[in-house]
Parts: sequence; structure tokens; C-alpha cells
Amino acid sequence: MARNKQGLARGIPKEVEKLVRQACGFGCVMCGAIPYDYDHLETEFNAAEVHDPDDIVLLCDTHHRMKGTLLSVDAIKRARKLRLSEKSKFRFKLPATNQDFEVNWAGNIIAASDNSVVVDGAPILSFVRTDNEMEPLLISGRFRDRFGQVVCDISNNVFIGHAEHLGDFTLVNNRFRYSLPGGLMGLAFDLSDRGIDIKYAYHVKGDVHVFAEGDLLQVGNLFNAARFRGNRFVDMQHGIIVESCSDNFVYDGVDLNKFPWNEMIGGTYSRGYAGVYIERPRRYRVSSNYDRI
Repeated sequence: MARNKQGLARGIPKEVEKLVRQACGFGCVMCGAIPYDYDHLETEFNAAEVHDPDDIVLLCDTHHRMKGTLLSVDAIKRARKLRLSEKSKFRFKLPATNQDFEVNWAGNIIAASDNSVVVDGAPILSFVRTDNEMEPLLISGRFRDRFGQVVCDISNNVFIGHAEHLGDFTLVNNRFRYSLPGGLMGLAFDLSDRGIDIKYAYHVKGDVHVFAEGDLLQVGNLFNAARFRGNRFVDMQHGIIVESCSDNFVYDGVDLNKFPWNEMIGGTYSRGYAGVYIERPRRYRVSSNYDRI
């Protein structure tokens, strides 16, 4: 590993990188963009004796090249302090996708339709096909954490993260991971031109929960829930629709195992408005009346 004249290795320790990401709001301190470089600010790396997290910032390629000419060290320091004090956001563009795009919710495949999972009429992920060869599919959506707070928005392939609700966020080789303050996992997914592979998600809105881990997807409300293993939804307008029971319910992160579930679902759904419909408590049941093939 390369070292400077002080004998300091170029590689920054993982714990220091985490502290820098948190202090800089997980994106370039000037614009919030990802990807970024870890830049030794006042003491350049060649002269540094330690990797001091208070003297390292995140800078995108554009602002990194501007440092020292169009962008002063003092201006960068001011921007870093601002990101510490404001409700900062970070953003990046999702890689190009194609129209055969699929969402893999913990082993449950939802081929690109209008929406994959819809909560009270609002999709967690939605898709719009275009005639643009560069962006044949536009992805939008909103992920919340287990306490109902919005942690990221996706708007026409632009990912916008809300730093105030995150403990950490990493993006390595199209593998996305974020944790909540305190270390709890928030969301983990891999992205390619063929689809999103959701490894872990715990999304809550009101009394509705959407949980994905391993080979299990559980979707439900206070009175009604279904577990999914090995399902495939093809040519559906919506994959799974779920309704909340109460607009006034406040979810406090209670253990998922305390939610009742009514049905284990496994199969292939094709051609219809929705594959599975989890209704309000007036009917207390999971509706999956569309033909399976």
C-alpha cells in the first residue's frame, strides 16, 4: 500500500471514513453529489501524519478539481459546517436501466409494471417507460424507515437521500447500504441495468409495514398481513397493494414478530390490476383473486 513521506498509508481506516461521511452529510460538502473523493483539506495527504476526520472532507470530482483555484479551503470549511447544521441531502443518478427491469423483493420478483408495492395509493417504487434509449425506464419512489421517517426519494432515476435520518450510507459497485442512527439496518439493495435486488428493507407508513430480508417479504397492516416466498408477478399493473387501518396510528418500531400475519403466499401471478390486495380491517383478509399461472 502506498505511503507518504511520513509513513502514513493512503488507505483511510473504515471508522474514519464513516465519521467523515456522517460529518459531510454523505455527499460532496459543496453540492451533495455522489460519487465523491475523501480529500485531506488543510494538511494535504503528502504531509499528513494521521488521517484526521476533522481535516477530511467529501468532494465530488468537479469541486475537487476546483479546490485551490476557484474554491478556497475556507469556503470548503464553511460548506462543511453548513452541512453539519442543515437538513442536508445527497444525490446521485441511478445507472441506466432497460424496459425488462425487475424488482426482486427478497426472492419475490415483480417485473416492471406501473408499481411494485403500493401503500395507501402511494408507490414505494414506480416505473415509467420512455422512448429515450439512454433512459428507457424512469424509476421513482420513496422509502421510509421503521419509524415512518422518509430516508430517501427517487425521482426519475435521481436518488435523493435525507442525511438527517441516517446513521451511515455507502455506495460501492452499485451496492447500496444505509443504516439508521444507532446502527439498525435501513435498506440494502443491489442495482444493475436489469433490476433492483432488495436484500433488506423495513418500510413503515402509518400502521402499514413492508419488510424484506433473506427469502421473506412481509406486507401488512395492524390486522392483516401476508408473507411471500418465491412469488413472481408478470404483466401486472401493480404487484402488491396494501391499505392502512388508521391515519392516526403512530408506529414506534415495535418488533415485526408482534404483527399478525394471515397467509403465506407462493406462486406466479400474471395479467391483472394487482397481484395481491391487502385491505382495510373492514374485511380482515388478503385478496389474491387474480389467476395464477
